[in-house]
Amino acid sequence: MRIPRRLLIGTCALLLAPFAQAEDQKPNPIFDGKSLNGWTALPGGTWTVKNGAIVGKSPKTEKRHGMLLSEKQYSNFVATAKFRVLSGDSGFYFRSERVKSNVSVNGFQVEIDTTQETGGLYETGGRAWVHQPGKEAVEKRAYKSGEWTTLELRAVGRDIEVKINGVVSSKLTNDKGRIKGHFGLQLHGGQDMHVEYKDISIREIEEDSGFVEMFNGKDLTGWQTNGNWVIEKDNTITLKPRAGESGWQRYADYLTTERKYGNFKLDLEFKFNATGNSGVFMRVGDLKDHVASGFEVQILDTHGKKKFGHHDCGGVIRTSAPKKMAVKPAGDWNRYTITLKDSQLKVILNNELIQDLDLSKTNMKDRPTEGFISFQDEAKRIWYRNVRIKELK
Repeated sequence: MRIPRRLLIGTCALLLAPFAQAEDQKPNPIFDGKSLNGWTALPGGTWTVKNGAIVGKSPKTEKRHGMLLSEKQYSNFVATAKFRVLSGDSGFYFRSERVKSNVSVNGFQVEIDTTQETGGLYETGGRAWVHQPGKEAVEKRAYKSGEWTTLELRAVGRDIEVKINGVVSSKLTNDKGRIKGHFGLQLHGGQDMHVEYKDISIREIEEDSGFVEMFNGKDLTGWQTNGNWVIEKDNTITLKPRAGESGWQRYADYLTTERKYGNFKLDLEFKFNATGNSGVFMRVGDLKDHVASGFEVQILDTHGKKKFGHHDCGGVIRTSAPKKMAVKPAGDWNRYTITLKDSQLKVILNNELIQDLDLSKTNMKDRPTEGFISFQDEAKRIWYRNVRIKELK
């Protein structure tokens, strides 16, 4: 049957509408052009607003790296800005965290200075230079010190792309760096600094909308436990097992939500020491018996294992082995994205799809349709951070 052209166009428009909406979202300014509202100046140098631009200055005698830090933290986004460097070495930080040092922050920066290194990616407090612009990018982008230059930065998951004057200068895929943090403008210590920024805007990617932070960064409000779980200064949730204790039947010591959840998307990061062991329990109906009344996505130090089963990292205990062994070595941060809708369970570990199950066709078919979320206490040291949830209808 031939479909009338008008009907075909209308149908296509409806089908494409959700994608268009995601791409056409307007960026939100994070600098109002008049004040430093929404930003915090850390010690070192001075930041003012003049003629619609943020102006940063510091003398060569200032040894500290002056930072202007966004009050809000961001994860997935496209950020745009204009800058010009009249003297010195600056940087446009993103996904950064505050630390106590002369540098003030750790994390990625887009290098911004008077040289052709501008547009490279440097990780402060980590790997130093991760990517420097190549010869081809340098030739195409026409960057000149002292002139207004356009920066576009896209960070989605662990993929990062930097453009200077519309030309890609740096690109990373599946990078291991931080996935959430502050924006920051830098004044490099020990240099005569004069740098200006304006038209700073951000468009948060649709993937990131609707999530709620599950920890307030100060205490365990909204959670319950009899164990030794603490919030550290970097907003990491840490289990510090009590001396002399061992064993796995520690149900009262799990870290458990105070309320129940049904359908949701849970996003978090975790790491462990050698032989580390924990787990993410979901839809737990009886807090006295997590194993019998809920189900667990395993966390275990099984990096590099060639033959693996349901009890290894990424497995659904007593139900399904992971499709791949995607967990990183002890000491490295891992990321879980767990989607649970009705009976469908999907688990992504470090950007690898490792579970795609219909629980109604497994031995977990009789488990509750809603329940508590818990992090397991196996009397092993475990760290969690960036724990967020999006409830689904």
